[in-house]
Amino acid sequence: MAETRTYLKLVFTTGEGGTHTISLRDPKSNLTSTQVSQVMQNLISRNIILASSGELTGIKEAYISGTTVTEILP
Repeated sequence: MAETRTYLKLVFTTGEGGTHTISLRDPKSNLTSTQVSQVMQNLISRNIILASSGELTGIKEAYISGTTVTEILP
């Protein structure tokens, strides 16, 4: 049986010139760009996450992505 999963993707630039993406499953449907931007900026300014490509240094983009998953084995 197929299941649709929805993710909020937060994409950051990093100190070593790369990007780092955080995927959050089942985001609220009424999120605003201001709310998302504030959370992303908070993660950057508090230096909470260290990615393999360095510290998070900026916001690249944020978007909602849907994926259809069909389970083959339980």
